[in-house]
Amino acid sequence: MVRDLAEGLVKAGALQFGPSTLPDGKESSYFVNLRGVASYPGLYRLVVDAVGDVVSKKAGKADALFGIPMTGLTIASPVAVALGKPLAYLRPSGGPGEKKVEGDLRPDWNVVVIDDLAETGKTILSSARAIELEGGEVTKAVVLVDRLEGAREKLSKSGIALHAFTDILELADTLYSMELITEKNLKSITKSVGGRQ
Repeated sequence: MVRDLAEGLVKAGALQFGPSTLPDGKESSYFVNLRGVASYPGLYRLVVDAVGDVVSKKAGKADALFGIPMTGLTIASPVAVALGKPLAYLRPSGGPGEKKVEGDLRPDWNVVVIDDLAETGKTILSSARAIELEGGEVTKAVVLVDRLEGAREKLSKSGIALHAFTDILELADTLYSMELITEKNLKSITKSVGGRQ
């Protein structure tokens, strides 16, 4: 499944190489952009199945799922339907005192946060705080790709286990073995995550 996903991401232009600026302002030698995945039904199904599989195996006892807008919500919605779980998401920013979470989250529910990527973990943490204000509890988060930039460690300190279908090194190794990226691309990704552990 990783091979099919890796190939689909490259063919859809969702994995791009060259200098880019990430949403947090950090410079990177590559960019993973999953916002357009839903325009490719075959790839979209792969992404949804991959994340759904991780949720089932690692977080199956969840009372509800929470999609981080926009791409995380695009993935979480069909996963919630397939698994028969309630879905909630963060509302676009409103005025002071307005409810931040859309959807029915009941007190003491165990909620799994879903997003497309994990970078620093900041977005997942802010969503977890919003869920906790509604009385829910977050102990697990699921993403399609871990960029290996510290999210796992940061979330762990807050009691949240991060589960990813794959990580950027596994994707890069797979693509290189399929001759879909160059050795230079592979080395740039390996360097960006601080080498191999």
